[in-house]
Amino acid sequence: MDNRNEDGYVAMMRARAAIDELTKLLEVQEEAGANAPATPKSRLEAVANLYRVRRLRDEILGKDLFGEPTWDILLDLYAMHQQGRECSVKSVCIASAVAPTTALRWFNVLLRKGLLTRLDDPRDGRRSIVHISEKGLRAMDKVVARI
Repeated sequence: MDNRNEDGYVAMMRARAAIDELTKLLEVQEEAGANAPATPKSRLEAVANLYRVRRLRDEILGKDLFGEPTWDILLDLYAMHQQGRECSVKSVCIASAVAPTTALRWFNVLLRKGLLTRLDDPRDGRRSIVHISEKGLRAMDKVVARI
């Protein structure tokens, strides 16, 4: 398996795991009632569901009809934050579901707007670690709270 296919497979498996976790959390939230306060798990659940619906939409209707790589990047990084995980630039680009050059272009737009932060990976000088910024977290919290 070449590196690109392997990375795509890893991203797909990560998305599927998030979807599975989201589905479980949605069931718990439904049992708890709609008025339960938002928790990191319920936020993760909401975001994973949004991401799942987007991929399903692409699968059924085709990727050529829709394209919001910045939204996919924010969803992915928000979910990673909720799970306490970090993400590489390469992984973020894969999660955006567009060509790498397009993903990097939009990634840089999000950086300039202060919605993301990028740090050198202390374990591997060739990689960068990406996080959603405080500004990005506040914005995504507002969106998720209204879903």
